[in-house]
Order: sequence, then structure tokens, then C-alpha cells
Amino acid sequence: MSSAVDTASSTTAARRGARQTYYPALDGLRGLAITGVLLFHTGVLSGGFLGVDLFFALSGFLITDLLLREYAATETVSLTAFWGRRIRRLFPALAVLLVAVVGLSWVLREGAYLPGALSDGPWVQANLANWHLIAESSDYWARFTGGRVFEHLWSIAIEEQFYLLWPILLLALLHGRKRDHRRVAVCAGLAAVASLVLMIVLLDPADTTRVYIGTDTRAFSLLLGAMAATGPARRFLGHVLRRWAGIAMALLVAGIVVPWVFVDGETSPWLFRGGLFAYSAAAAVLVLLCVRAPATAVARALSVRPLVWLGTVSYSLYLWHWPMLVLLRDEAAGWPRTVLACALALAAAAGSKYLIEDPIRFRAPWARGRTGRTTFIAAMLALVLLWVIVPTPRPATISIEGSGTIDAARQGPPLRRLMWVGDSVGAQLARPLAAAAAASGLTFESAAENGGGNVVGPFSDENWPRLAARIAAFRPDVVGYEITTYDWGSESEQRRAYTRLVDTVTKAGGYVMFVSSPPIRPDDFYAAHMTDLARAFPVARAVADDSGGRAVAVNADEYWGAAFRSDIDADGALDRASDGIHTCPRGAAGFTNWLIGRLVQRYSGFTPAPASSWVNTGWAASKEFTVFPECR
Repeated sequence: MSSAVDTASSTTAARRGARQTYYPALDGLRGLAITGVLLFHTGVLSGGFLGVDLFFALSGFLITDLLLREYAATETVSLTAFWGRRIRRLFPALAVLLVAVVGLSWVLREGAYLPGALSDGPWVQANLANWHLIAESSDYWARFTGGRVFEHLWSIAIEEQFYLLWPILLLALLHGRKRDHRRVAVCAGLAAVASLVLMIVLLDPADTTRVYIGTDTRAFSLLLGAMAATGPARRFLGHVLRRWAGIAMALLVAGIVVPWVFVDGETSPWLFRGGLFAYSAAAAVLVLLCVRAPATAVARALSVRPLVWLGTVSYSLYLWHWPMLVLLRDEAAGWPRTVLACALALAAAAGSKYLIEDPIRFRAPWARGRTGRTTFIAAMLALVLLWVIVPTPRPATISIEGSGTIDAARQGPPLRRLMWVGDSVGAQLARPLAAAAAASGLTFESAAENGGGNVVGPFSDENWPRLAARIAAFRPDVVGYEITTYDWGSESEQRRAYTRLVDTVTKAGGYVMFVSSPPIRPDDFYAAHMTDLARAFPVARAVADDSGGRAVAVNADEYWGAAFRSDIDADGALDRASDGIHTCPRGAAGFTNWLIGRLVQRYSGFTPAPASSWVNTGWAASKEFTVFPECR
């Protein structure tokens, strides 16, 4: 018995010896990273999202350094102990957030935020939020105008997946090599390069969401941090930068912060062809230098108390800041909303750290051992019960005028197969169009794409092969092309693109109906392109006039009006979303009814069903609309 006690005591002592030295500059880096993310989500810095890569590199470094120290001290890694520490560190704050935000979502705006919370919550709990968003074909760069309160937690899911898998692989690589980290360094480096290759191969410039939030394509940020924690990387960097560490750190900080000002994730495809990899590598080197050269001026600057404190609450602040911004969107606007949301998020983060996280992490014996496991399982089951028992509010019943049957045309080409093409607005309108087409006996296919769908302007080179292939395979009788918010270009570029579309559809045996886009309320992003967008539909109409009857153009201003209006018929119900671009279900339904009437005027062979047969058939609850809670 005494021998067992002595062995346990020596193991405990060894693990204590394996603990990391505290470097305040690393908390300063956390504070810097969370500042960038907050400024991005509040619309101040377009490139602040890069703070996530700094977080990833830092996490990869610290976790790997901790595991390597434990193995050096004990010749093993206790996976159960490691995962237990991660659970005590991360789960309590996350569980409280999930419960609290679901409650707030239920209370505010008559439950308008609740459907998104209940849809995303179980995936957050399972640490699979990023794959859930990918499966929903969510557009990351467009989502942050919406009302999904947990959409920012994709990055937490990636980190949790890393914490689950990396220690197992690292333990296998270290087997029999107490202080030899070469296998770990080589594996981390090769895996990081493989992750970059996957990002490049899987990249869709029209929508970078898949590669931006996928675990496989973002793992390099964590792996580069892990590589920096190994002995070979430490020795190499120490030799190369022995005399120039201070200058190198200053340059790295500038290289990490300056892009926050001018980089834009949606229109910077170079980020996904190596830019994020280089950024993460710079972040990993900076993290290592903060550890190797803590006396430099940069490390001391990062160690100032306000920045360090911000770093200590960065996890809980990251959890809380986005729900606050979403939940307060109707209480204030502009800077008042930003300041109020950030202040409340800071208060919630501080309360979470001092009242929940630190007590459970450091001072709660019940959170360890058997009682800790029992408590964790009970809490997980309680969250599962939460997703089951909280009812999802039903979408409001939509009522539109002109819901009677429209007389079918007796002349014109037959319409049996209808394809719809557009951007994220088109993807919204495709929902009621699909319902109306099905009710009317038409075969319908949507080729509308979030963040794309355009045949001219950015992403069009990537869109064309997909669109042409889908037209050839579907062989539509009519292709409805709604002018997109990306149809930028000169008059000649627009004319060539629209003519090419008519020729492509004609070759497949069909006709084209050009439809003008709903008028938008331009923000800073669109302001520079409004001249091109204003020209797009007149050019499309001229192409239709010259098509010899193979194309027509209809002006949706007849329905939407010539300028953006949230309530187009002044009846008190919203038809357009507050972002100034997208539609609400009621507006989408009215537009569909209007468009069916225009199709009937020009094409024969189908009898449109009355709007009452499709307008309230469940499509209004689809994700394209629920991200805009004001529409409910």
C-alpha cells in the first residue's frame, strides 16, 4: 500500500513539474485576438475575423506544450485527466450560455430568435456546430446580418474536435521517445500542409464558407501552433532569431494586426489559397517568441494589465459577445447598440469567469473524479432535454392579396420545367417558388446560390461551368434569372454575359425570363457598385429584345417598388429584411404570386394553383428566412 502511495505521489509531483510557466504576454495575445473578433462582428474592422486564427495558433501551441511536458515528466499522457481538465475549463460556461440565451431568445421579440437557437443548440452541445452550418449550406459572410445567436460557435467546435483527436495522435507519435519531438514536428507540419491543400482544392470562390469553417481545411492554424511547441521548432527559431527577436516580434505584430484594416473575407480569395496559412504561421511564431523572449519590448507591451485581463476573460467574452449583438439589434442601432452589447458581454464574461468558471475549475472537489463525471453526464442530459421540451414558435400565417386562381395563357411556348437562378435573395424566393410550382404541377429546380449565382461580375467565372452543366442536365423549358447583387461589370461585360445565358439556355431547348432584383438599401460594400447594378436590368432587357423571342424581361419594380421599403404596401407587416437586401416570407410570397402571373402571360401548358394552396405550406420556416427574426 505504501509503495502505491509513493508511486502516486511521484506521478502527481511529476505532473506538477510538467505545468507550463505562466507568460502574461500570451494572455495579452488572447486579449488582442478577442478585440479583433469583436471589432469584426460590430462592423468596425473588416479583417478582424483573423483574430480567430491567432486564437487557433495559440491554442495549438499551449495544448501541445502541455502534453509534451507531461510526457517528458511521466512518460505518458493521461487522456482522461486531460479531457477532464478541458471539460472543467470549457463546458460550464458554455452550458450556462446555452441555457441563458435560449431563455432570452424565448422572451425577446415573441420568440423570434428561438428557432435558430433550437436548431443550432444541439450541434453546439455536440461540438459539431461548424459541420452543421456547412450541411445547411450557410453563407458565413452573409450570416452575420441575421439572428442566429450561436452561429459564432463554429470555431469553438473546431477547437474541441482538436482537443479530442490531437492528444491521441501525439501520444502515439511520442511512444518510446521521451524527449524526441521530431515525429510530432514532422507530423504536425505535414498535416498542416495537407490541410492547406484541402482548402485550395475544395475552395469555391463564390462561397468560401466550406473551407473557412471546415475542421479539415482549418486544422493548419492549430497544427502550426502545435508544431511551434516542439523542440525542433524551438531550437531552430532560437538559433535563427537569437539576436533579432525583438524586431521580429514587432514585425509579426504589425503583420497580424494591419490586415484587420483592409482584408475582407468575402472578396479576398488569396486568403484561402495560402493567405490564412501564412497568417497562422506568423501567429505561431509570435506565440513562440513571446515564450522564448519574454523580456522584449513587444512581450512587455502585450503584458499590460488591461490587455492581459481581457485575455483572461476572452473565452467567455467570445461566447457572449455575439448573442448580445443579436439580441439587442432591435433595442438600439449603430454605436449605441455596439457599446451596450459590448458592455453587457464584458459584464457577462466577468461574471462567468469569477462566479462559474474559476470556482469549478480550481475550487470545486465535486467537479473531479466520479462526482465530476456524474455531474457532467447529468448536465449533458439536461441540455438534451432542453432541446426537446422547448417548443419552436410556428411561423406567422401569411396572407396575400390576389390569392385566387390565375387564368392560364392559351398561347406561348409550353412551360413544364422551370429553373430559377439568383443569389441569396434568389435562394429565399426559390422556397415559395418551389411550393407554388409543385402545387401547379411544374417540375422546379433552384440554381440560386448564396454569395454568388451571378453570370457577370465576381465569381462568375466559377459559376458558369456549374450553371451550364445544370442547365444541360435539367433541360428547363424556362430559366428565370433574377439579376443578382453581384452583377457588376461594364455594359459590354453585362451584355456578353446575358447573351451567353440566352445562348446556353437556347441550346438546351429553353427560354429565358430576366427578372429585375428587388431594390436594395446600399451599405458601404454595395455603394461603389450601384451604377453597375442600376444598369444591369436595362442591359438584360435589351438582350431580351434582341433575342428573337428566346428571352423576355419583366420588371419586378411592379411588385417591390422602385426603392427599398421594408413594408411595400404599408399594411404594418414587413416584406423586406432589415439588412436592406433580403426578403421576409410575406414579401417572398407576394413576389411569387406576382411572378406566377407573369409566367402565365408568356407561357402555356400549365394551370397555376391558387396561392392559398401553397402560401402556408411550411417554406417560411426555412433557414433562408429564420436568420432574420424581424421577419417573423
